[in-house]
Amino acid sequence: MGCLKILRADSPDLEIVKFISSHKSFDLYGAYYAKNCLEYIGAEVQVKDGMLGWHYHSDVQIKPFDVPSTPLVKYFRCEVYGMYGSSILSSPLSAALKRIELGAKLDSSLTKWAYSLLKASVQRDLMVTFMALEILKVIKAKGYPATLPASNIQEIKEILSQCTTRKGYVAHPTSNSMSIESIFAGHEIAKFLGISNPLGLSSFIELLQNSNGGFRRTPFGGISTLEYCYLALRIFSDDQTL
Repeated sequence: MGCLKILRADSPDLEIVKFISSHKSFDLYGAYYAKNCLEYIGAEVQVKDGMLGWHYHSDVQIKPFDVPSTPLVKYFRCEVYGMYGSSILSSPLSAALKRIELGAKLDSSLTKWAYSLLKASVQRDLMVTFMALEILKVIKAKGYPATLPASNIQEIKEILSQCTTRKGYVAHPTSNSMSIESIFAGHEIAKFLGISNPLGLSSFIELLQNSNGGFRRTPFGGISTLEYCYLALRIFSDDQTL
């Protein structure tokens, strides 16, 4: 649905609402994506205390969702935040971000952990830096102070510079290869800093497009997935110079 909305294409909104309504409950990820889909189509959405509610035309519903028992701070420990699954959207840090967006209870210690994560990541990992910034952004949106000092901004600029190539962004300063995830993370950080993308970024993303119209993860081959399409389209839609 995100891809269709970016492309301003027809979307089966009613069918998707019916599908969401057919669920008796959701897990964390299901609730997060159901919330996003409902917001894409203009529904009034409320999330509180493990309940997802919405009002769309005449459809008014409330569905429960599971809230993991794992303390939020555990997602920020070194042995966890360095472990990525198959994508930037399914990493442990992404789970923390989803829980915060879905109304997890916050306190000042979470902001400190997010700052610590950012401090550690700017030395070696562009994607973790991106996730730390996303978490701080959501914490700030929830009403907690999360303003970055000038020293942190400078460190973020430095790792972005170290990870920048003429065609995009690598995940680590010592890396030689780029993926759609590293490019997306670098693009989002550059947008946060008000910095333009490398001039060759557009042509590199074009290399990732398969003959079926979709996008793969790297230029070395692979299948198209909706996730990679979404990341590519997000970059194109954000940067009108591409």
